[in-house]
Amino acid sequence: MFSLFDDVKKQISTSGATTAKVGSVILFTCKLCMMITTLACILVTAKTYIGDNINCITGYEKQEHQAIETYCFITSTFTLVDLENNNKNTAHPGVGPITRPHPDHQTGDRDSTTTAPEDDLRRHAYYQWVPMVLFLQAAVFYFPIWIWNLIDKGYFQAALCGLDKVHIGDYSKEINSSAKFFAKSLTHHRSYAIAFLLCEITAFAISVGNLFFTNTFLGGQFFKFGPSALKYLGRNATDPSNPLNEIFPKVAKCTWYKYGPSGTIQQHDSLCVLPLNIVNEKTYIFLWIMYIVAAIVCGVFLLIRILLFLLPRVRNSLLVHRARRPETKRDLMTVLLKCNYGDWFLMYNFRTSMVYFREWVHLVKEEILK
Repeated sequence: MFSLFDDVKKQISTSGATTAKVGSVILFTCKLCMMITTLACILVTAKTYIGDNINCITGYEKQEHQAIETYCFITSTFTLVDLENNNKNTAHPGVGPITRPHPDHQTGDRDSTTTAPEDDLRRHAYYQWVPMVLFLQAAVFYFPIWIWNLIDKGYFQAALCGLDKVHIGDYSKEINSSAKFFAKSLTHHRSYAIAFLLCEITAFAISVGNLFFTNTFLGGQFFKFGPSALKYLGRNATDPSNPLNEIFPKVAKCTWYKYGPSGTIQQHDSLCVLPLNIVNEKTYIFLWIMYIVAAIVCGVFLLIRILLFLLPRVRNSLLVHRARRPETKRDLMTVLLKCNYGDWFLMYNFRTSMVYFREWVHLVKEEILK
């Protein structure tokens, strides 16, 4: 079973050989959502471990049975919305007769019935789209990361000059090269930093938009699905009050129409069991938690990023405060007076990636003072 997740494992580096990149909690959160959504997509398509997608009781055999079962899966099944008020003795939640006594009947004829209106039926046609929708959501989560990789093109790694790794021997050449490059390109990094900020804004918009998209996909039930599902998670699957049965029913109805011997259209009622929904409901409970947390985390860190963009004194004080040595703090205070937001952005990420940041800042200060 674990071989199914080989493609996802490739996204996680365990060899220890990493490439220095611009750090971002927002983009990391998007990458985490992408990997978890991909895992969910693989899980819901693992037919070997969850059984068939649908099994129906049709009263037919062989080809006719398979045709009806396939029809019910590719079209839709349905459950009754107000079943508890119509028939309290039900075998399964949402499953019961769709005919009722005629409301205008006054003759006492017990056979006078009417079919329940469409508003009393809840159609379930989205479960066959779940794998494709999850794959689409995973691709959308990766979109801002892909865009940033196209923009960066190894620029940050080249500007570091290999100073993200410990050097054995003389490393003054690399420090001089990186410091001179930064000093000569001073005030020219604004577009680089703005592009990264736009990628983070895109990631936040995707994380929020994904919540509303998922809610629409699940028939407007996703937002209230999480809290109610966590409350009833340990309940019996046949409990009529269990909200998991409303979005992902385990047993549903399906109607099959065919021509009779004389050409009259005949209606056949089928009872269908949906094993796939056992996996779907647990998957979406976890995704509900993940998507809500991701949207909150992206929103908080994007707000911090925007405040740093708008408040130069705050961002300069933050970088100086995070320097350990007093001489490094003094050098930073001198350098930051000449820097705009783009220069600060590059220096801030250098501090988290560069091993010899103290020596680098001192050389940058000397280059600028020249």
